[in-house]
Amino acid sequence: MADFNLPLDIDSLEIIKQTTDKDGNFILEVVSKKKHSTCHRCGKPATKPNGTAPTRMVRHLSVFDTPVYLKITPIRYKCENCDDNATTTEQYDWCGKNSSTTNGLDDYIMRSLINSTIEDVAKKERVGQKLVRDILDRQVTLETNWDKITDIETIGIDEISIKKGHQSYFTVISAKTRADELLVLAVIRDRFKDDIKSFLQSIPTSLQQTVKHVCSDMYDGYVNAAIEVFGVQSLVIDRYHVAKLYRKPLDKIRVKEMARLKKELPESEYSKLEGMMWILRKKHECLSQTDKDKLSLLYKHSPLLKKAHKYALNLTHIFNKHSSRKYAMAKIGRWIDKVEKSNINIFDVFIKTLQKYKPYIGNYFKSRKSSGFVEGLNNKIKVLKRRCYGLAKATSIFQRLFLDLQGYECYA
Repeated sequence: MADFNLPLDIDSLEIIKQTTDKDGNFILEVVSKKKHSTCHRCGKPATKPNGTAPTRMVRHLSVFDTPVYLKITPIRYKCENCDDNATTTEQYDWCGKNSSTTNGLDDYIMRSLINSTIEDVAKKERVGQKLVRDILDRQVTLETNWDKITDIETIGIDEISIKKGHQSYFTVISAKTRADELLVLAVIRDRFKDDIKSFLQSIPTSLQQTVKHVCSDMYDGYVNAAIEVFGVQSLVIDRYHVAKLYRKPLDKIRVKEMARLKKELPESEYSKLEGMMWILRKKHECLSQTDKDKLSLLYKHSPLLKKAHKYALNLTHIFNKHSSRKYAMAKIGRWIDKVEKSNINIFDVFIKTLQKYKPYIGNYFKSRKSSGFVEGLNNKIKVLKRRCYGLAKATSIFQRLFLDLQGYECYA
């Protein structure tokens, strides 16, 4: 220790002594270069020293993988502007009030938490999990800081299941800005309409006016909440959720027909139909010649599935083509008429849903906004849940999502 001096990256402090403790930690005894404090009562500078407060040990960034502690004795100052000469203990801009860590260490811990876990970071930095959790709670508030958001062009609303098969849901409300920045706005326990509506109404008026689209699935609680706050023209039910609905009956008939063909066809002939699930789901232009040959063989053995698949492809083509809202809705109307006049009844339930949400599905064609970013966020949440061995609190999900999405920007 006598051979070198550790530098200090805090300009307002001066090192007066440098030692090591029995555990080998670096102890830097420091004093503040500032000669005053702000009076807690009147807010004016208090400059007259009036004793000291208990000595503090504040953990700083490690050096050579060795913990560094700043040892400081805060000065108390008497305010000569107050009638009773109120005394105030000096506060520092390099650490929070009563904090046991410096701001520099807090930022480092936050960067380490990105795409990691509290347990892992605590082990790597050799600190307690409670300390890491306290830093996270100090740095990331449990609600959105609206002051740091300039616009919200597109809002996405979707649910995630916390426990599979338990009907336990959280609603995740996210947003895309004009600059294509992805934000998490809220994580709400369950998916009640009143809770969703209450949050949407809590968005500051200036930001509400920047919202052009609200992307949602067909859950009525989300649909009605969005309409009541932002109006019918803003709500978009995009092609992703529509496609899920019309591909579901197609999958059912595929399973039924493949089971029939397995019984009726020779094993050598049936084996030629291997992998039909993915072939039926692919875009036709993405099929290889081998895939097309398999599809032709399936069409030959199952005219019913051929007809159903053709109808599904026709509807996909409508969504793929860049059309005006009016033209696209007319084409969807003609598609419905054709299906209803055919002998295919597997799309009956889907058509009823399509008719119910037709105005909001039509809004997709105005600007082709989708909730793709919401689905991407759901995948991130799944990874987050596995990484953290499950998350049971809405606040924990919000904090970790905020950190994974905006952590490097905030704590660079």
